[in-house]
Amino acid sequence: MYINLKKDILQYCKRKCLLLTIISLFYPFLLKSQSIDADYEHLDSLIETESMVNSLSVLKILETTLAKDSLKAKYWIRHSKASYVLYRQDDAKNSIKKAIMAEPKNAEIYFVKGELYNQMNDLQASLAAFDSAVKINPIGKYFFWRGIMNQRLKMNDFAERDYLKAIEKKFESAELYSNLTILLSEKEKFIDALKAIDKALSLNKKNPKTYSMKAKIYLALLNIDSACVSERIALGMGAKNTIGIPDSICDGSKVQKMQFAAEVSVLNKYYNQSIKAFSILVEDYKVKKSDIFLNRGYCYFQMKDYDKAEKDYLEALKSSDVTKDLILDNLSLLYFKKDDFQKSLEYTNKRLELKPDNHVAYLDRGLCNRKLKRFEEAEKDFNKSLEINPNFFRAFGYRAFLYLQLGKIEMSLADAKKSVELNPQYGYGYLVLGQVKQELNISGFCDDFYNANKYGEKDAEIALKQYCK
Repeated sequence: MYINLKKDILQYCKRKCLLLTIISLFYPFLLKSQSIDADYEHLDSLIETESMVNSLSVLKILETTLAKDSLKAKYWIRHSKASYVLYRQDDAKNSIKKAIMAEPKNAEIYFVKGELYNQMNDLQASLAAFDSAVKINPIGKYFFWRGIMNQRLKMNDFAERDYLKAIEKKFESAELYSNLTILLSEKEKFIDALKAIDKALSLNKKNPKTYSMKAKIYLALLNIDSACVSERIALGMGAKNTIGIPDSICDGSKVQKMQFAAEVSVLNKYYNQSIKAFSILVEDYKVKKSDIFLNRGYCYFQMKDYDKAEKDYLEALKSSDVTKDLILDNLSLLYFKKDDFQKSLEYTNKRLELKPDNHVAYLDRGLCNRKLKRFEEAEKDFNKSLEINPNFFRAFGYRAFLYLQLGKIEMSLADAKKSVELNPQYGYGYLVLGQVKQELNISGFCDDFYNANKYGEKDAEIALKQYCK
């Protein structure tokens, strides 16, 4: 019995000694590896301070102590980050490029590149980098950040898909759900938006902006009492940029609450919800004020439901508790959109009867006359508009187009130039200027079409595709 035990002990000692021998052989390498990791952790801690002095120290350590790693990705990642802190953006870009060259299949390096270009506000390059990260390793974090870039670039459908994919991949954050809430609200998917914002709050209850966002959703859902509760929580937590629901509304009548919700929804371009709210006021609460009909008509107009808009505008016109000129203006624009230029002219004349020095009304009447091919009358109207307001850039722009139609090219050129001189962000003026330059074979018309497109003139995109390939 004693002999067997002794053998067991000897065998145990041999195994133990063998293990210790193996450890002793590899221990220097383990220490060395830990030392290298510690070096890079130290660099990361310096970079995170965003101090220029510390970033200079990082570059010095990289170029001296860690110079032997200059072919490795981790070396160039730190070099890139430190260079960015030092405002050496070209160095930062070149360094992250070298990191990718060292490890071209490493998704995390593309992620770091995406962060870098996001900080530089080069959104397209950032999006491309996050896209590469997703393709190499489709994890939730990468989908989330690609979604942020898509959202910043106004590609909201892609952003929404990315956020949902991130959630599917088990990545969740309060910021993700807040961003998703914004996208859903813009589509007027308010029930889904409310679920998303509640999820954001479950992950972070200490952000006052989230409560303010929830108040906005409740208001859009016409649940004014709940909106008031969320608004007051946000204010209690120190939020500054809230919806701004007055106490008089929260403590007011149901009519006051509904009208406030309707008007805020109009400002946020939630036209369907606004129509619901105004309809509740008219049909359920029996409020027949002309401003209710005018505002609901405006919402119908924005939804291109011109028949219902016309009905509401005409109802608003029966009362005098809203500026009559505004109602006539809306009716004139409505008929112009419906290509009923004679009817539009009729209501524009009524505006001028109310206010003979209304330079905008003369412009609108000139547009109607031009559509009706009454070119002499149109020119007189544009001239009258400019006589009243000599700096009215829109009148110069539309008179420039009229002159172009009439073959008065030099006069058209002068007016088009004047329109963009008065307003350098006037898209229509640039569009006409580009057309006139084309007619006169003057170079640079593509620049004008580009500016027209840049400043929101939709027809400029057609011109760019046709003449500026």
